[in-house]
Amino acid sequence: MPKTKRTPVLSWFTTFFYRPNILATMVVLGTCIICFAIMATSPQPEINDSEPSAINVRVMQVVPQPFIPHYLGYGTVDAKERLTLTAMAEGKLTYLSDNVIEGSTVAIDELVFQQDPTVLKNIVMQRQAEKTIAQAQFDLELGEQQIADNDYQMMKQEFDEKQWQLNLALLLREPQLAQAKAQVSLADAALNIAKNDLALSQWSSPKNYLVASKYVSEGDYLQKGDQIATLIELDEFRVPIYLPRNIAAQVSVGQSVVLSQPDTQFEVRATISHVFPAIENNIHLQKVFAAYSPDSASVTPSENVIIGDFVEARFNFAPIANTITVPLSAIDQARVWLVDSEHRLQQKSVTVLFQDEHSAVIKNVFAAGEQLITHKVHTPRQGLIVNITER
Repeated sequence: MPKTKRTPVLSWFTTFFYRPNILATMVVLGTCIICFAIMATSPQPEINDSEPSAINVRVMQVVPQPFIPHYLGYGTVDAKERLTLTAMAEGKLTYLSDNVIEGSTVAIDELVFQQDPTVLKNIVMQRQAEKTIAQAQFDLELGEQQIADNDYQMMKQEFDEKQWQLNLALLLREPQLAQAKAQVSLADAALNIAKNDLALSQWSSPKNYLVASKYVSEGDYLQKGDQIATLIELDEFRVPIYLPRNIAAQVSVGQSVVLSQPDTQFEVRATISHVFPAIENNIHLQKVFAAYSPDSASVTPSENVIIGDFVEARFNFAPIANTITVPLSAIDQARVWLVDSEHRLQQKSVTVLFQDEHSAVIKNVFAAGEQLITHKVHTPRQGLIVNITER
């Protein structure tokens, strides 16, 4: 069969377009042209430039109310007083209360200990006798001075007056009288010391105490300064609480504070007793002290916060009127979005007074009829119409 003869043009065209790279390029180019034509001729939604599209929002009603600022501090309960009971006189310990044992308590007016008073009573009698002798010597010397004064009055005309003035103090026995008077004072002081030692040889409790430790036993011979026991006061407890300086500046002596124990949920009402006027160097906080009586401060009967408890202290300050509590999601960089009475979107700046992990308290800046949007708004615009989907 004879071969078909190709023309030069047909031969060039066939050779050009049957190259793999050129063919792929032409296919892609043709596809792009077709897609562009489809997009250019597709129907477009009608846009009304005079009225923006509405968005859906969730709002909350604005209800102004007073807000009570508060601050939470922390501390550990301790006794107001720790007493180290020591012997104030020398002598044998003849009595020690059975309650003087670690963990026990001693009551008000209970006799805690007594030393042998025999020696001390004898010393008191001796000092009393010494005072009696000194007083008698003073009385005798006083009589001698009166006799000397009488003699002086009778003889002073017979001697040189100037010479009598030089020796008048000796003539009237004034040095002897002063010495006798001093001996009376010394004897009186020694008697008072002996009586005081006798009184200190026994001790009755003026308060309710917990016995923390005991160092002696009945029958021991005590020297002055020997430790007998360590006692912890039970009538009043105190809690040191560390606060930032700006918070401590708002706390005053006599202010009420509620102490709560997180584990037991026990609460007591305490009163600020002292505000320490210095900053703790290591923590840069200021210390205040809250005090309370365990028997009367418990909010729930027989539920007390005790020594060693870690407690949370809630400080309440003066109320602030006309505030709004809002969710944190409603605030964006100290601004909120709201819906006005015409259902249009508006933005306002706010002042945050307090916030926690869920909500914030702001000053009320809303007008009547305005509602707060409680969530973030996507691409919000001032004046945009909104649809309220949830209140």
